[in-house]
Amino acid sequence: MSNLWIISDIVETAYEMLAKARELVSDSGGSVTAFLNGSEAQAQEAISYGADLVKLMQIPEKTPWEEYVPVLVQEAQGQKPDIILVGATRRGKDLAAQLAAHLDCPCVTECKTIQYGGTKALLKRMVYGGLAEKTVECNEFPLIATVAGRTFSKWEVNDTARQGIVSTLALPDKLKVKVVERRPKPKETVNIKDAPLVVGVGRGFSEASDVKLAEELAQAMGGEVGCSRPIAEDLHWLPEDRYIGISGQVIKPEVYLAAGISGQVQHVYGIRDAKTIVVVDKNENAPIFQVADYYIVGDLKEVLPALTKAAQEAKGS
Repeated sequence: MSNLWIISDIVETAYEMLAKARELVSDSGGSVTAFLNGSEAQAQEAISYGADLVKLMQIPEKTPWEEYVPVLVQEAQGQKPDIILVGATRRGKDLAAQLAAHLDCPCVTECKTIQYGGTKALLKRMVYGGLAEKTVECNEFPLIATVAGRTFSKWEVNDTARQGIVSTLALPDKLKVKVVERRPKPKETVNIKDAPLVVGVGRGFSEASDVKLAEELAQAMGGEVGCSRPIAEDLHWLPEDRYIGISGQVIKPEVYLAAGISGQVQHVYGIRDAKTIVVVDKNENAPIFQVADYYIVGDLKEVLPALTKAAQEAKGS
């Protein structure tokens, strides 16, 4: 029987990893333990999404979440999990590295796929900025793998009849680090990861006022606006929360419409899982056309207003 763990400081990512964990233990009849930062209600929901045992690891006001590492090491030494999936957030990556060092076990980062046969695991991850895919074979356990949010899909219907056990994991008595102050980074209220349609803005927009064309189209189609890295970090036309790419947001919308984006591999990594990719660019040799399902060769100042008008008319009918 297999014993799998998932650890996440983001509850939604935990639900997604639980679906994969259940798949991995389905043949062996093993158990899945979820360590997550959440409430009692969210713990019960984690059980409905596939956990057999949930241990809450809440983020203390004056203590970093990673201070749970010694407790997790002790738990792992007792329970001997085969695979530990960790959400690849900033906190999760730090925790995963520390945990692997203490347990002297392999750690594979940013995994896209995982297969496990009881004696061997095959994992795929992106390398060279998303330009290539690497397959890693592991036959030493426990194995730690970090997984970015939205890599896997949670169960479409949660099973509220599932039964499980919920407990709280206590921090160690002696803590090494104390948080003096927390300052939340200002964020927009919209999370583009949840948008069904995203209109991407790139360097093809000649000035900041042109971004309004993308905003009008997104509004007409019930979506949100994202952008390539230069638009957010160099020109500051849009907030960094809307930057899509390997070091920004990784999105999975129903439709991604890229306007004036050349298609560097770093950006393509962030939109590669979109169900449908539509591209508008006046350069008929733009690299992003290679990943497009549909594309329009044309001036975005002409094409976007035409698409907006068509969307508004369709909505009116």
